[in-house]
Amino acid sequence: MSQQTIHFFYRSTGGDNGKDRPAFHSKMLCLRSFLRAWQPIRLGATLTFINDGPMPDDRLQVMSNWGKIVAFPGLGNSPSYRQVLGMATALPSTDLVYFAEDDYLYKPEAFSQMLNAFAGLPKVEYITLFDHLDRYTRTDDAGGGRSKVMLAGDRHWRTVESTCMTFGARVGALKRDAWIHRLFTIPRTPRDRHIWRCAQGLTYFFWKFPKSRLISPIPSLATHLDPAALAPHTDWAAIAAEVNAEINAPTNNDIG
Repeated sequence: MSQQTIHFFYRSTGGDNGKDRPAFHSKMLCLRSFLRAWQPIRLGATLTFINDGPMPDDRLQVMSNWGKIVAFPGLGNSPSYRQVLGMATALPSTDLVYFAEDDYLYKPEAFSQMLNAFAGLPKVEYITLFDHLDRYTRTDDAGGGRSKVMLAGDRHWRTVESTCMTFGARVGALKRDAWIHRLFTIPRTPRDRHIWRCAQGLTYFFWKFPKSRLISPIPSLATHLDPAALAPHTDWAAIAAEVNAEINAPTNNDIG
């Protein structure tokens, strides 16, 4: 096994928020799709579940079979993120880290492809697996939305100006940019677009050095389950059906 380890932090709350969701959405579905993508790379990884507030027993049982559980007393989105950020920045600078929110659906090859990108693109500090619909619809992206397209493994990736709070990072870069992540999570809801524009030195953050780089795959390897902003060019309902079929298969067993 490589000396470089990737550490996953899966941030979850027991209930759901008031957002509209696709008909197939459930937090168990999201958790199972995450684990399906995590399993192929688990030998070089650690997995910690960060549960902010009470959790239902069924999800707790699944989590306990797969990784370590850390419980917070209901801190809220930004405060719990800052706590996990402190855990991540205490790791070796040469390692990788992935922060996952609990309302994403993943393709099974998502994390394997992410590791290929980190290995093949050593100057990239941050990776999102979500090819956000904004990149196809917004007109106010930095630089007019122009991107640099690159190849890693068998997939194209492109630079993007921002993403949400689900992303992978090189720990060394995260340590360097930690002040940015803390500054823009002072509000209860993270100001994610400010985080990524500042980290990359874009727009009115042009003064920030060294500038980091954030990339996303084309097409997407994951999607936020917001029906108005699902990643394009993928039948996410079919992905959800695949995950549910595996959950309900008679031979399905959790592994620890």
